[in-house]
Amino acid sequence: MAFPSHAVIITAAGSSDRFNNSQTNVKKEYLTIDGHTVLWRATAPFLEVPGCQAILITHPQNLAGECALALEDLLEQNMVPVILVEGGTSRKESVFNALKMLSTLALDIDYVAIHDGARCFIQSDLIIRTLATATVFGAAVPALPTTDTVKIIDDNGIITGHVDRNHGVGVQTPQIFRWPAIWQAHQQAKEQQTNYTDDTQVFTDYGMVVGICEGNRENRKITYLEDIPNAAEQIAAYQKNLEEAEKSKDITRLFKQSVAEYQRERSL
Repeated sequence: MAFPSHAVIITAAGSSDRFNNSQTNVKKEYLTIDGHTVLWRATAPFLEVPGCQAILITHPQNLAGECALALEDLLEQNMVPVILVEGGTSRKESVFNALKMLSTLALDIDYVAIHDGARCFIQSDLIIRTLATATVFGAAVPALPTTDTVKIIDDNGIITGHVDRNHGVGVQTPQIFRWPAIWQAHQQAKEQQTNYTDDTQVFTDYGMVVGICEGNRENRKITYLEDIPNAAEQIAAYQKNLEEAEKSKDITRLFKQSVAEYQRERSL
């Protein structure tokens, strides 16, 4: 089987609002599960799929260093370039930034996979299955039948509609799209006020088709604090390390200032 040439975008620029509380402000993707960070686990399986030409990872403003640390050894491997991209204030804006960066790389690719950095239980067989489905429809997303009855509500919490369970699915990531069609769709979406929550909506609003393949129930998303074992302890240690790093920066800055002042006085 020939694997289509493709690139990957890992979205990890969100604020993790549902994960954090008023006392914490730590990116869930930077915490660990069984010895590896959530972000590492969400990224590494894509390196197992032939045809991958580049991986772009979005991060919040001023957190490029923390993002790099969370990737562990993935920035050092020489199989596929891993590129950090500053995200925006919304998911749509972050994906747009990554697609814009991708458009400047002049890679010979046919598809782009967009994956949520909080889905850290992704496996390479699901990536391959979704990629194969995308070659049929032009775009594809893994999906699972809904087990709950889904309702539509208004802003006041009142039920206004009913979704036929036989025609409802829950979609996952990676969502894989034909290139450059997804970039063209996002350029069009940038001019719209719609608050897109996933890229299949961007693509279908552009007039394109998205097929589905069978998802994996293990491919769940880290959303709440209890989704990560010992998360509270990890967050406390993480914040302590950040504080110590800031102190170290201050000490280094003061040392450099004192050296510069000493050298200036000697030159007088």
